Amino acid sequence: MQKSFIALLGAFVMALTGCTEKSPADNLTGEAAKNLQGTSWQLVTAQPAAKEGDCENLPPVMDFLEDSKVAGNLGCNLFNTTYTQDGKNFSFAPAATTRRMCSPEAMKLEGQLLNMLQSTRYLTQNEKGLMFWDENGKLLAQYEPEKAGQCQ
Repeated sequence: MQKSFIALLGAFVMALTGCTEKSPADNLTGEAAKNLQGTSWQLVTAQPAAKEGDCENLPPVMDFLEDSKVAGNLGCNLFNTTYTQDGKNFSFAPAATTRRMCSPEAMKLEGQLLNMLQSTRYLTQNEKGLMFWDENGKLLAQYEPEKAGQCQ
């Protein structure tokens, strides 16, 4: 009788422990992003900075607009979508894009960024910029404030 009570108690404790499991959002760097409307961000990349007037090698950008809308450039094509946010929880609706063909490198980056948009489940912000995370707490991309003087 005592052994079955201890086994039952152990199962109960394990069940409670499972209920209090931390969310990946609890371990993310930065705070929940706030006041996104009217802000513009560019992808943090290892590519060399574009020279003034060079509109071919600019990093992808993302503009947060009114009514939870987002528009920008994926490195080759333009995109627009909407988002939902609740604290750090964040997701994009499927994006609409233009259909230009660019260099293989630009198309590869664009594919990665479209996957990032689909996989984002959390968004945080710190002094370095915005960080997009997947459901497991893996960093997908980091954006910094867009620098003035970029080509439009």
